[in-house]
Amino acid sequence: MAIFHFSAQLISRSDGANAVQAAAYRAGERMVCDRTGLVFNFTYKKEVSYSAILAPEGAAPWVFSRAELWGRVEHQKRKNAQLAREIQVALPIELTHAQQVALIHGYVQAQFVSLAMVADINIHLKPGNPHAHVLLTLCDVEADGFGAKRRDWNHPSLVARWREAWASACNSSLEEAGHDARIDHRSNKARGIDLPATVHEGRRTPANAEAWEARAEFNAWVRTQVALAKVQADVKAVQSQIVDLTSSIEQALAERSAQRPPSDVPISSSPPTTVLTQAMPPTNTRIWTPASATRARDFSIAGLLARRAHAVGPSSPIRPAHPSNPQPEVTHVSVSIFQGDKPC
Repeated sequence: MAIFHFSAQLISRSDGANAVQAAAYRAGERMVCDRTGLVFNFTYKKEVSYSAILAPEGAAPWVFSRAELWGRVEHQKRKNAQLAREIQVALPIELTHAQQVALIHGYVQAQFVSLAMVADINIHLKPGNPHAHVLLTLCDVEADGFGAKRRDWNHPSLVARWREAWASACNSSLEEAGHDARIDHRSNKARGIDLPATVHEGRRTPANAEAWEARAEFNAWVRTQVALAKVQADVKAVQSQIVDLTSSIEQALAERSAQRPPSDVPISSSPPTTVLTQAMPPTNTRIWTPASATRARDFSIAGLLARRAHAVGPSSPIRPAHPSNPQPEVTHVSVSIFQGDKPC
């Protein structure tokens, strides 16, 4: 995964450094120092995959010769002279080599060459650790050599700006390439992570194998703790969303209960219907009513005769049965039925 690594250091003669040696090592070339007569041969370094020198517009042609450029830097007379500044950055492993070259080119041009520095870029394509070394001049470049030293290039605020700009450039390149990985230039403390920072592992050799493995294990532990902290933060965010969703559901249920009609009013689950108030036309349809709502009918002979008399009307000699009007005697014969002396 992409990691953030940015380091800046001054290459000084007081530390025993030599500008020609530093340039030859980072470029994997054989170079001769004119001041000392020493030969520095680093052609065995096979991880150098790209080298280039960038200079301000209108710079003298000699600045594009690596041997001449750093040979002139080395000719400074002071025994404690600051010779160059080195910027070392880790390249995102998700990017292709061409994308890494474009990334470092754009970054160096915007941050260093735009300030009139000359930049010597070398990419080391180590397995799992692609990185770039950038050697920067510390003086103005003139037609016949170097001019005055630029003290303003040593301001601490510039390093902070360069760090942030590198993280921004990497993230932009990762986004353009369609990768989700991002890096952050801030310290663990600034990011709210209570963990120590990782340490530089360096190159593993037989002489420092034990110390290198200890540094590698420490860095692995720090990265694991950082990843765990991110997972815990994501879990807290999900839990907060669940709490908010639960509160919203409870509020919705409470509002629904407040709008619910009284319990004695039946609630229909069917959708509301439109009630037509137009009067219905009269029909001959008989309406059935329960037996409890009507009086029981008398199907005896007397009841039949009473209903028949009622249907005939008051002019009929037959009157409905009434307690005050005794009924005539009804005689049953085998042929027909008589009421008084009249057959029914």
